[in-house]
Amino acid sequence: MLTTLVLESANDADLDLLLHLAQRLGVKATTTPSAKTSNAEQARLLDEFAGSWQSDEDGTELARQIREARYFRDRDVEL
Repeated sequence: MLTTLVLESANDADLDLLLHLAQRLGVKATTTPSAKTSNAEQARLLDEFAGSWQSDEDGTELARQIREARYFRDRDVEL
């Protein structure tokens, strides 16, 4: 008996989990690509993925802070 089950996952990780479960159960599972996302949705997803940084320091000041925070020491390593 052929039964079709349509799942709309919230994210790719959930979809991968469901496909893995189907494979473990021996159930044939196929995927079809969803409709193309809009530019607004792509921008929202990029913002969600990349995040943001807010700081009073400019890039030069942040680079200086990173350089000053570095810690170098002699390493006693036998090669």
